[in-house]
Amino acid sequence: MRHSIFAVFLALISFAGCGKPKEWTERYKRSARADIDLYLVPEKYALLESSWLKKTAIARFDKEQLAQSLAQYGRSVDDLKRNPAYEYKEEGNVVKLRVGRISHSTAYDYDVNIPLVFSGKWFDAGQFGEVVYQQHIAPTLAKLLGVSAPSGVEVRPLGVRTDVPKKPEIVVVAVIDQGGLNLLSTHRSAAPRIHALMQKSANYTNAQVGHLDAHTAVGHMAIGTGGFPVKSGVIGNTFFSMERKAGKEKLNKAEIYATKDESRVSPEELKSESLADVLNVVNKGRSVIVSQSYALRAALGMAGHGASLSAPDIAAAVRTGNLVYWLDAGKSRWITDARYYSLPAVAKASEPLLTYAKYYPQGYEGYAIRDTKAAYENWGVMMSTPAETQLEGELIRAVVQQEIIGKKKHNDGATDLVYVSFKSADAVGHHFGYHSLEARETLAEIDNQIGKIEDFLRQNYGEDFVLVLTADHGCAPLSEITGGARLTVEEVITEIDKLLPAEVAANDSLVTFMTVGQVSLNKKLMAAHNVTLEQVRARIMTIKPDGKTFFKDVLTRRDLDLGG
Repeated sequence: MRHSIFAVFLALISFAGCGKPKEWTERYKRSARADIDLYLVPEKYALLESSWLKKTAIARFDKEQLAQSLAQYGRSVDDLKRNPAYEYKEEGNVVKLRVGRISHSTAYDYDVNIPLVFSGKWFDAGQFGEVVYQQHIAPTLAKLLGVSAPSGVEVRPLGVRTDVPKKPEIVVVAVIDQGGLNLLSTHRSAAPRIHALMQKSANYTNAQVGHLDAHTAVGHMAIGTGGFPVKSGVIGNTFFSMERKAGKEKLNKAEIYATKDESRVSPEELKSESLADVLNVVNKGRSVIVSQSYALRAALGMAGHGASLSAPDIAAAVRTGNLVYWLDAGKSRWITDARYYSLPAVAKASEPLLTYAKYYPQGYEGYAIRDTKAAYENWGVMMSTPAETQLEGELIRAVVQQEIIGKKKHNDGATDLVYVSFKSADAVGHHFGYHSLEARETLAEIDNQIGKIEDFLRQNYGEDFVLVLTADHGCAPLSEITGGARLTVEEVITEIDKLLPAEVAANDSLVTFMTVGQVSLNKKLMAAHNVTLEQVRARIMTIKPDGKTFFKDVLTRRDLDLGG
């Protein structure tokens, strides 16, 4: 009995005073910018994003696996059947279900547990259980290549064998966007090459996201720079702010690195040096740097600054040798910012829209996309498919073949560095959930492409290559499966602004901006209307979508030992 009372006591103090949970406080502290005032801690399985979160789609599930998944959360198929909004339908062993979107940003296991594998003769094969982060990748590769770690690195490199004198001719870092361990374990049989790679390589079984928000921009920055957000300044994908005038409102979304023209980017928003930046200087632009992702925030975060930071005597070589590119959703084509990077010739001929139409002449999951307007409107769906995955795998191999091997740069003594992010896992997870058959099919093609990359490297480089496999973050399970709540940033901002007089809130907001997990407040407006930080915090805690408690806590800078 005494032991039971003690256990209850511990549970009660876990969110009180100095008992704030370390998995949250430590991650937020590593991410704390001076302009952030509040740090959100949602309940487990509670999903927060913009209003996009409440859009829906029909997803397919294996009936038996769905029942097993529901049971993990104390739910059953009957719960789904009773809710007409889900449009539950069985077709043999397949269940069709209308589902909302999912998000990822938190310190919960489903968002932070990720794969991290180093394959190559410079690493001892084995299963290693220490806690490591994405931030360990850059210093480990720097040690391997005999160069200084990027300036923002705060962690030690992982084990590298010192009895292999030759450096690798190429290092390839493959990232499965939203490829957390939950995805890989749910569909284990769909990823035999990935699991085989884990078994025969240096596999870090307790690799985690060590920062917040657990988002694409932050994860890819961590992989490329080895820095935490507190130094890089990259804390999220999107900065949300509410624009109001005469009672009308509009949610503004400022994307990291982006301007209105995505061919003119802002690498200066990345405050940390990348491993690619280091190689650019050390090898005077002779190392070929490749960074491919359909999302700008991933491609730039991995590659770094390109020629924007280069000395005049190497700027041209760096600009030519840094092949960094992403997709323009409006035109369905690969682009770059030619001031700092180059676009590979083969990427100019790679068209996702044509690939989609070729592979899915009748449409994919009911989405018939035939022109750039439809592609833009259904971009996430088009990016979620096995066809897009195949296109990206074929493209990265073609770039290495043409720009490195074909130009005789693969054995010039300057190690080349290649990043590729398979972001289709993120797109399919957001739209259909990682439990879905759509997610399984896309993962199977990612597995196929990872295998082809490994085979391609072995065929062209023998044993003189390193292949790193990881993810930028995981993701939460669908609310339809867990019973968790969904909430939008618009609703959060609106609730906070109820602390203002109505006539003031009609034209202004207490929120300067927020990410999915962090809030910056308008101090002048707070002072003018006698609104305290504790009042804002308490107001957020009252939010209960559909009557469900959403926030477990709201942390302040004082909670992170950063002062008031």
